[in-house]
Amino acid sequence: MAPESNGKKEVKYLGVVLDEQLNFRAHTSQIKDKYNKAFIAQYSLISRNSSLNFNKALIYSAYLRRILIYASPIWASTARSNLRSIQVLQNKTLRMIANAMWYRRNIYIRNALNVPSFQQFIQKLAINFYGKLSDINNPELAKIPAFDRNDKQNRKRPRMTISL
Repeated sequence: MAPESNGKKEVKYLGVVLDEQLNFRAHTSQIKDKYNKAFIAQYSLISRNSSLNFNKALIYSAYLRRILIYASPIWASTARSNLRSIQVLQNKTLRMIANAMWYRRNIYIRNALNVPSFQQFIQKLAINFYGKLSDINNPELAKIPAFDRNDKQNRKRPRMTISL
């Protein structure tokens, strides 16, 4: 399938929107749109007034969170403001699931539902993803230079998500 171009110097490849500067702002915007559509579809099940008695956090973990984390080891080096906007989506959803009042801190809600923060979760995914790269027998992957966490030129490389 050929990459799509929308005239804004962006290309969509394997579901990830790559822009000219690789800041992933357009991709995070697309993630938020997809998430909001999926959230509306699941609203009757996870709303505060839902009479269903089951673990609503399971719907978030199994269906909604996967939209937020798709290819996150690659785009997680985006600006903190982009990551923060996605964290806000998670917080709003978990607050609704837990039927929490406005004064309840998000960290307490996540702990009660046993759901890690968005940054913690994508950091765990990145560690797993980059840890398995050395096991792949691909000559092109072998050409990638070794990653040095202390090198200041590497500060925006995707592997920096490991040390968030």
